[in-house]
Amino acid sequence: MRKRAKAILYKSQEYSVKEIAKLLEVRTDTVYAWICKYELEGVESFYDKQGRGRKTILQDSDADKIKELVINSPSIPVANAKLRDKLKIFVHDNTLKNYLKKTKIELHKSKESTS
Repeated sequence: MRKRAKAILYKSQEYSVKEIAKLLEVRTDTVYAWICKYELEGVESFYDKQGRGRKTILQDSDADKIKELVINSPSIPVANAKLRDKLKIFVHDNTLKNYLKKTKIELHKSKESTS
């Protein structure tokens, strides 16, 4: 957002598109797109629209099914294997780990002997 606003500011100060691109470390066609969009939408063009980016694979609506499958798993890789086999959900182990942390789902931890 900040870069887009700066691009418009620089353009109003009569910098060339090439100079703006160099200052902001973006491509010239990106600067052209920002300027055109600003002319059409005004200040609203600085903001990202909702729905952009990669969609999440692990949905909150699936939390119960996921919890049921992974609750007794000894590790993230084992839990992830269960998700692949049963729900046909393919995610990286770190993605699953972050999801479990976010939803406060804990895996079964085996107690180590202290002797």
